[in-house]
Amino acid sequence: MRFKSYKLGSLLLLGVTLFAASCFKDLDTSPLSPNETTAATAFDNPDAYKQVLAKLYGGFATSGQQGPAGQPDIQGIDEGFSNYLRQYWKAQELTTDEAVIAWNDGTIQDFHQQDWDANSEFITAMYNRIFYQIAACNEYIRETADAKLDSRGVSGALRSDIEKFRAEARFIRALCYWHALDMFRSVPFVTEADAVGSFFPRQAPAEEVFNYVESELKAIENLLVPARQNEYGRADQAAAWMVLAKLYLNAETYIGRDRYSDCITYCNKVISAGYTLESNYAKMFMADNNTANGIIWSINFDGKRTQTYGGTTFLCHAAVGGSMAPGNFGLDGGWGGTRTTKALVQKFPATGGNVVVTPNPGATHPVIYAPGSYQGWDPASANQLSSKNNDNTYEGYIYFADAGSKFKFTLGPNWDNNFGDNGGDGTLEAGGADIAVADAGFYKVNADLNALTYTIEKTTWAIIGDATPGGWGSETPMTYEPAEGAWTITVNLSAAQFKFRANNAWTLNYGDSGADALLDRDGDNIAIPSSGTYKIKLFLKKPDYTYSIERPLFDKRAMFYTAGQSLEIGDISQFTEGYAVTKFTNKRSDGTNGSDLAFVDTDFPVFRIEDAYLMYAEAVRRGGSGGDIATAVSLVNQIRERAYGSAIANVSANELTLDFILDERAREFYWEGHRRTDLVRFGKFSDGNYVWPWKGGVAAGVTRPAFYNVFPIPNSDIGANPNLQQNTGY
Repeated sequence: MRFKSYKLGSLLLLGVTLFAASCFKDLDTSPLSPNETTAATAFDNPDAYKQVLAKLYGGFATSGQQGPAGQPDIQGIDEGFSNYLRQYWKAQELTTDEAVIAWNDGTIQDFHQQDWDANSEFITAMYNRIFYQIAACNEYIRETADAKLDSRGVSGALRSDIEKFRAEARFIRALCYWHALDMFRSVPFVTEADAVGSFFPRQAPAEEVFNYVESELKAIENLLVPARQNEYGRADQAAAWMVLAKLYLNAETYIGRDRYSDCITYCNKVISAGYTLESNYAKMFMADNNTANGIIWSINFDGKRTQTYGGTTFLCHAAVGGSMAPGNFGLDGGWGGTRTTKALVQKFPATGGNVVVTPNPGATHPVIYAPGSYQGWDPASANQLSSKNNDNTYEGYIYFADAGSKFKFTLGPNWDNNFGDNGGDGTLEAGGADIAVADAGFYKVNADLNALTYTIEKTTWAIIGDATPGGWGSETPMTYEPAEGAWTITVNLSAAQFKFRANNAWTLNYGDSGADALLDRDGDNIAIPSSGTYKIKLFLKKPDYTYSIERPLFDKRAMFYTAGQSLEIGDISQFTEGYAVTKFTNKRSDGTNGSDLAFVDTDFPVFRIEDAYLMYAEAVRRGGSGGDIATAVSLVNQIRERAYGSAIANVSANELTLDFILDERAREFYWEGHRRTDLVRFGKFSDGNYVWPWKGGVAAGVTRPAFYNVFPIPNSDIGANPNLQQNTGY
């Protein structure tokens, strides 16, 4: 069941105003009109308790009372930008290696440049959203206290339900205080115990906020519905356990205390609750992800009922642009905004898979040697040229890494009989001078010992054919990899044919006339059996030229759109620079569209079982007790087996390092709002030794001062509340 958000109207008039968080002004006012609904009368309707709870949940998804715009919850920023999830995502993702945005609205570019200050309207909006939610929860908790319920004569099943509702409101408040702790550390602190009225909240230190979140979640643990038993989208015990696990995993960052053993304890509770991995990774981010396995708690959206320009409507639309067809994502258009950096893309290496063609070692032919400066002038280990026709004419390929490299020919693996070129005219003389190449590169070398002549030709290689992206009219370049001694390419091919071609011309091309993996000049086309992604290698350093074709296994979590997109980002404002991310879509898993093309149905998975797996592994690696490395390896490998479709990419205990876990978290959770917190915990967010494209506003990336690990308290609140002190560095 979807837990839908309801239009609240003025059900929370008391206790919640549109405010900068510390300006609790006029909270004890009466309604101006006798027709206004207040907390004093709203709960005369028994349904109101659940409806107001829905507003608390809806505070993460919607931006006001009307949707998608009009009657906003907070002021000081365009309502389309003000959505809680949209602001949280930007703060957690645009500040990291996982996302950039093309737009130049206000101070939005400060996020990726890590040069924000206390006047940022986006940081202010996030801060105000957090404390709006906290104030709304406080008021609901007041209105559902035992004394209030007694005064209204609430009893029986309704009272039992309200007790669960109240626990959920306390969960939402604890979650918001955790967000406040994670982003701002020391923050204004108000609960339902504070009298309603005009006052300046005190600022609680980080440790007090930490202890409060911990104590609240433990206090409601047994009041919440058991794990997996609540309505979809409502918090249960497992949701509370996840926040506790995250609190403990980051405790050393927040308050300087090791709580990894406690993290393991609560991860174990979640893992033992019966969640299963969703077999289709992509389904967890589709319009019907309410039916996906493994989602512990989500922020829910419905294209007809929760219309907003934030949330997953933002995540889906902003990620579409360039040559992307919006209809392929169940959308009426793209906003051309968000992409990722190569730092994330490069965390998804391919691994071995199905070999279609294996290199043929070839036959034995007469050879000569070509020792030179490129390999230390050692004839025995030098590249060889072969005479396939045994006619004293030889051919081969040599890679010269440096311009001006020199070489000679020897008849054997020694210097007894060697030839050079005294005049640089293409003729060979016994004991002659070294032969030089002008430029670095990959050269075809021929030697005719009958005529005592030689030729050298620099080559670059490509594939061409109707199997390739360019067809027979445009070749697709390959890349030479010196360590492997091969030209390589990973490319999407069709079920058709191709050949290898040099220098963008048909003068020098190779095919396979015998279908034996041995290449022949002007040989037959090479067949690709079925459409898919292939890795092709061309080996020309052996006396018989050969090749391989493999269908590598890819991490299915790498959901990038590359057509017309460059991997490198020269200009963040250009959507086509940086790969687009196709993770969130308004398509259902059966290929149909969501209920509305403008506003999406896709829910946002806040907590998934995979996070418990990876938190467990990290806490074990950090020395927490109550877990073991064998279990950690097994949990991580379950995630990787789904990603690759087999155990081929499984890791061992020795490979399960902290750095690996950080990268695995990026592969599993990119664009899900975890990355800033993860990088801060690992000491790689601002300072440290990790940079990414355009970090700090520099193309190659630079480190930033450590105080950027925490956001500033907005100046608007510092000026309004004399009890507040600004975070260090701001």
